[in-house]
Amino acid sequence: MELSNNKVHSKLRTAVRRREDQIESDEMESGELNLVPYLDIVTNLMLVFLSAVSSGIIFSQINTTLPDSAAAAAASPTKPDDKPEDQPLKLVISVTRDRALLWSITGLEGTLPLPKATFPRTGRIGDRCDGGYMCESSACDIGASKCIASKEVDVPVFDYREINKALFEIANRRYLGRNRAPKTYQITLMADGGTPYSTIVSMMGAMRCKMPEVGKNSDGCLLPTDDEALKKNPDPIALKAKLFDTTRAKYDANTMALFPDILFSTGFE
Repeated sequence: MELSNNKVHSKLRTAVRRREDQIESDEMESGELNLVPYLDIVTNLMLVFLSAVSSGIIFSQINTTLPDSAAAAAASPTKPDDKPEDQPLKLVISVTRDRALLWSITGLEGTLPLPKATFPRTGRIGDRCDGGYMCESSACDIGASKCIASKEVDVPVFDYREINKALFEIANRRYLGRNRAPKTYQITLMADGGTPYSTIVSMMGAMRCKMPEVGKNSDGCLLPTDDEALKKNPDPIALKAKLFDTTRAKYDANTMALFPDILFSTGFE
């Protein structure tokens, strides 16, 4: 029986080789390429990718690559007739391996050598937290208010609530109760290309709006706009759309955005 099978297999291989030689000869004579094998490869790859997605095999961390040059220095040029309170502060939050620095290019709110505030890395096992975003493991025991271990890959975490408080203090001190110029909403987030996406998102969240108290949900904040339809409306604030007219609405850091116009940079030119 084995001898018979071997003969069959031998004849089959010979037939396959003969057919392959014939196809190759036909391709050379006609000048056309046989795409069937390549389509088979693509189909198999698609099946593998679909299988991976359906099995939940996806990346839990996306590294972001940011521009190579700093846009902050060229952004929002100051005009000679600008009022001092309308000039942009050019705030910067620099994210390093072990800390984040809050400073300003203008020097009005600290400088790089002498920053306004420094925020060390936090979020290690046992540190206080009110959500996974405050833990390197992305896991927080809400009942105990402590970071706990998980199977997730550790990511850099900073005290986003303290960062938010520092930005709130600046916005509230400088702009409360008056019309805040649109260009004063800019801030630069400076981080290298290896900074995890989750760290970038959490830092952006700390820049945009005043964070709610621990245990309370956030309703978001009003965003500045130059929308012409809102300018024609008697009410400068559109609550449903979460927008306000910067030329008429008096600024309130508790309900309005802090620094939502975020620029990205990996350093200076």
